[in-house]
Formats: sequence, C-alpha cells, structure tokens
Amino acid sequence: MPGSRTRTAGCVVLLNLLLLVLLAVQAWPLGGLPHAVCHWDCAWYERIATHGYSPHPMTNPADFGQASWAFFPLYPLLVRAVMAATGLGADGAGLAINVALFPLLALLAAAYMRQKAGDADGLFRVALFVILPTGFWYRLPYTEGLYGVLLLSTAMAMARGWTMAAALLAAGLCLTRPTGLFCVAVIALFHMFAPQMAGPAGRTPPDRLTRWVEGTVLVLAGAAGLALFIFFLDGLVGDGLAFGHVQAAWGHRFLTPVVWLYKGFTHRKTLDLAIAAVLEIALICWGFRIRWAMESTILLVTFLLASSTSLMSIHRIVLANPFADMLVALLACRLPPRWRPWLVLLCLGLDVVFANSWLHGKRFLG
Repeated sequence: MPGSRTRTAGCVVLLNLLLLVLLAVQAWPLGGLPHAVCHWDCAWYERIATHGYSPHPMTNPADFGQASWAFFPLYPLLVRAVMAATGLGADGAGLAINVALFPLLALLAAAYMRQKAGDADGLFRVALFVILPTGFWYRLPYTEGLYGVLLLSTAMAMARGWTMAAALLAAGLCLTRPTGLFCVAVIALFHMFAPQMAGPAGRTPPDRLTRWVEGTVLVLAGAAGLALFIFFLDGLVGDGLAFGHVQAAWGHRFLTPVVWLYKGFTHRKTLDLAIAAVLEIALICWGFRIRWAMESTILLVTFLLASSTSLMSIHRIVLANPFADMLVALLACRLPPRWRPWLVLLCLGLDVVFANSWLHGKRFLG
C-alpha cells in the first residue's frame, strides 16, 4: 500500500510537470507563462488582490455596470498573501498558487476514488484525472483549484468525523465561490441521513443525533463564511447581496435551465455550451446510476444554479469540479484496456489545443 501511494504521488508530480512544461512552451512567445495565462476573470482577481474591492462599478462602455463584487474574496486574499511572502507580482502569485494546489487536488482525488472504488485501476484513474482536458482550468489563475481542494477536503473530513476541520474548510469554501454554501448543505444532509456504518479506525460510529449536530455545525460554519462577505459588501456598497445583483451586468437573468438550454441550441455562439450542458446532464445521471449519490447531487445542484441564470461558463463551472472529473475517470476505466494509450494521447492533445486557444484569447473556454 505505501509503495502504491508513492507511485501515485510520483505519477501526479511527473504528469503535472509535463503539462506545465507544455503550457510554458506555448506561452513563451506571448510574454511568459504568468502573463500569458491571465485572461478575463483573472484580471478581476488581480485587481482585487492589489487594490481591494472598489465601491463603484465600472463605467466604460465595454463593461458598463460590472464590478469586483461578483468575485468572492478568499482566492484574491491568498494571492495577496503570496505576493507579500514571495515578492511575486499578482500574475505570478496566482499561477504559483494553482501550480501548488493541482497536485494536492489530484492526490486528494486519488485517495477519494481509492476509498469509494477500491484499488483496481488506481494509477490509471489518477493519471487520467490529471491529464483530462477539463483539468486545464485547475492550472489557471482562477478559483477552480482552490475550490476543488476545499470541496474535496470538506467532504473527506466530514466522512472521517473531523467536524471542526470540516467546518473551517466549509467556511473557506463559501468564501471562494457562490455555490459553496449549497455544496456544504448537500454534504451535511448526506452526513445527517447516512445509514449507520462502522466508524473510522475502529471507533464507535456516531449516532443519528450526533450526525445531525455535526451536519448543522457544518452548515452554520459555511453560512458564517458567506456572512463575512455579505457584511463586508453591506459596509462597502450598502448591498450585502451585491455579488448576486451585479451578475445582471454580465447578462445573467433568472430563467429555468430548460429555457436557457433551448436558447443555447438556437444560437451559434452558445451551441458548444448547450452541447456541454447535455453531456454534463448525462454524466450526472451516470453518477447516480453507479451510486455516487452525494457527488452527483453536488454536481446537479451546481448545474441547476449555474444554468438558471445563463449557460455562460457552464462547461467550466460543472466540468472543472473534482467530482465530475472523477466520474469521467471512472467511466474511462470501463472502456476496453486497449483503448487506454489512445485515450491518454487524446487527452494530452486536447490539453495542448485548449491551452493554445486560451493563450490566444479564444473565449469558448472562459
């Protein structure tokens, strides 16, 4: 077992270095890696990290009404801390954070899949998790890496009975992305209603009342984390829910997901998003079929929340979630073994294509 885990860690590190080198080679002619990968939301996070939140929205014609309030504070605070500790610029600090977090996320995913699905195909599963094209977002100076680590860590800590650690992680999760509290609520509900099972390391499993208390603590901790941002925004702009209200400046408005999906298929510019949404629905259904109920519920809630206001970034919001990537890896393990080398080559090729598209400013990945 220790030897297997050592091989897994070595595989994760080597593959991560390979992908980073491929990305750096493509970014070299464009001003270097830290500068070249910073597009769109990255600029907002850098602005928050260096100048804080502005009390006023943007007023220029290109992004009229948009404001930094839409972006949650934990990631830019972390960028600011790394800048202060290392002397790096905001772009370098953001890249360094995700370069460090991605291997950690992969190792957490490996442990999670090993616990849920056994040791069979373990090395292939984690290798595929690392090189999946959707993993490209984890290496960008975005919140995906931090959000993924906090989400997996919260679920794993709760499963092991580490309630206080899970509560702290849940508070951080809710300070990272708007969907955080909903994910925390799903984890808590599954913990509260889980069937009685043997406790970890031979310990007596908690009774139903204890699990209800632990689940309540988790939700309250997540709500407290979100409340910190709400109180901050209320003091800054007089609107504690400004992070939601300002979404209208990006064209977000509430409609049922079915309507947005229909609209996506009727416009050429959003056709790729609509197709991605259908594939995500199929993946979530398959997750329920193999009894990954909590994980699939988190993905379903995330999908419904994101697709109720638009299909914008629906592929990134759902597929750049560690539970989605683990389901894809498990699905790949069911393919004939002779396909695996070709699948690895396909993933590496798509990663290069995605990186090239991102570095040259093609918005379909944003």
